[in-house]
Amino acid sequence: MKNQTKFVVSPNMVPSNASITVQSPVNMFAADSYHIVNDRGELVRKGKISDPAREFSLSVGGMPDGIYWLVMGELRERFTIV
Repeated sequence: MKNQTKFVVSPNMVPSNASITVQSPVNMFAADSYHIVNDRGELVRKGKISDPAREFSLSVGGMPDGIYWLVMGELRERFTIV
């Protein structure tokens, strides 16, 4: 059975022009990049993960209000910008 432990995105209701913090269990996934897609599945941003074993922040400044998915490897977590 595949490990279903997901990473955590906080805060989950993100103010515009802010950052999200991503926390994951140590060595949870082997992904070296991330993608942010909107609720329609369109790519909004992408980038590299410098150290997936640690907590890191991603800027969401300039992104319009809406529902987004942070995708890392085969895992994804939803967050909302308000």
